[in-house]
Amino acid sequence: MGFGRSTAWTILNTVAGLLFGVLLEVPGLALAGETGPAPATAPSISPNALAFVQDRHLGESLGWLGYQVASRTVTFTTLVETVGRTKAQEIVQDELQYLQPQYQQEWDRNLAAAYAASFTPEELTALDIGNPPPDIANKFRAKQRDVGMDMKGRSSELLKVYVSTALDNALKKAKP
Repeated sequence: MGFGRSTAWTILNTVAGLLFGVLLEVPGLALAGETGPAPATAPSISPNALAFVQDRHLGESLGWLGYQVASRTVTFTTLVETVGRTKAQEIVQDELQYLQPQYQQEWDRNLAAAYAASFTPEELTALDIGNPPPDIANKFRAKQRDVGMDMKGRSSELLKVYVSTALDNALKKAKP
């Protein structure tokens, strides 16, 4: 049984879905401009875990997830009322894309830490190389919910700040 790109996308969607579900319930997200401090440097992360996340592009969900959360806020609705749906989507997507590099490293590190909490460095290396032994592949599938919940705990605030900052910037650009 192979462990390829489609498996990586399944994982990405699982983690993104768990975070997305929780963030829709965050009431403070609707208030753009009320952001916390800039993302802090995360503690040391296993190089095996970080390599796995980066090599498999597992952190690529940040921009997509940011837009999914942003598009369901009161602020986004205000933007649509101000400039129309198409322009609001364009402005918000542009802002998220512009800001993503500022948050991507911490996002990837958080995801790596979530994987490191469930897998040994040797298991992560086997997963990163691809086509891991069946016991590791099975463990990988079985642990996705745990990894997703861990990632949610580590990154919901980061995602909230990322989206709030993008929405605040979008509002400033939408004003006549």
